Amino acid sequence: MKLSPGLLAESRESNINDPPNIEPVKQELTRIANAVHAAYHELPKDFGGHIHVGMGASGSATSKIDKFAEDVILKYLDDEEIELNVLSEEAGFIDRGAKSVLVVDPIDGTLNCTRGIPFFSVSLAIGKNKLSDCDFALVKSLSSGDTYFARRGGGAELNGHRIGVSKYDRNDAVFLMFDGVDAAPESERVKLMASRVRTMGCASLEMCLVAQGSAQAHYMNCANFKRMIRVIDIAASCLILREAGGEVVDLEGKKLEMEFNLQDRKNFLAYGDPRIKEMVLRG
Repeated sequence: MKLSPGLLAESRESNINDPPNIEPVKQELTRIANAVHAAYHELPKDFGGHIHVGMGASGSATSKIDKFAEDVILKYLDDEEIELNVLSEEAGFIDRGAKSVLVVDPIDGTLNCTRGIPFFSVSLAIGKNKLSDCDFALVKSLSSGDTYFARRGGGAELNGHRIGVSKYDRNDAVFLMFDGVDAAPESERVKLMASRVRTMGCASLEMCLVAQGSAQAHYMNCANFKRMIRVIDIAASCLILREAGGEVVDLEGKKLEMEFNLQDRKNFLAYGDPRIKEMVLRG
């Protein structure tokens, strides 16, 4: 199926509960993610995904597993004649003569993937120029196979079932947070607002956990600009969270906005309950 601008427009107008045959974009994103999932699980045990094979367009080292997953996606787009430009971690921006852009993180959580920690994903979003105009999003866990999907104005789902954020309760709150040597000092204060804190290492899935109500916030306050979040990491999960009733803001409290490029990096707070924003970002 050729994913043309006409099909994109048709799917924008459909409802999330409509039959699959009028959700062509969802189907195509699912096929792309499934291609990565299947190819990953066919890799030999001695693949050596951690090996660095070059430098990506983002300026960070390219691991063998990242290049492998990206190649699977690009080949699929070519084979199926999908009419989308691409912004991806390793290849950068690829102009394929389209009006919309597929924002790709082939492997989000690369360290988890290469260390055998089962918490990493493929992240896909379709938009025009920036975070706020993303229309479709899909995040698939490459370990569990769980698949999150959202369409702007159409709600969010996990494995075909509607999801929504949860309310904040200090005695039962789980916060997902960036931690380690580059964590900003303010992070220590935020930790005290939750009953439990987890550091998972895959922003797309962490934000999806907030979207489904399993956690109440995802907070990233990194003192090292080179380790701050990029649009490819969260373009899909940001739409999923917003469609699930949550929000993502920068650390000044403004709705998070990022251009479709690999240079922009930011810290952020993702939450389900607005009270969390008030507590975390106060004075």
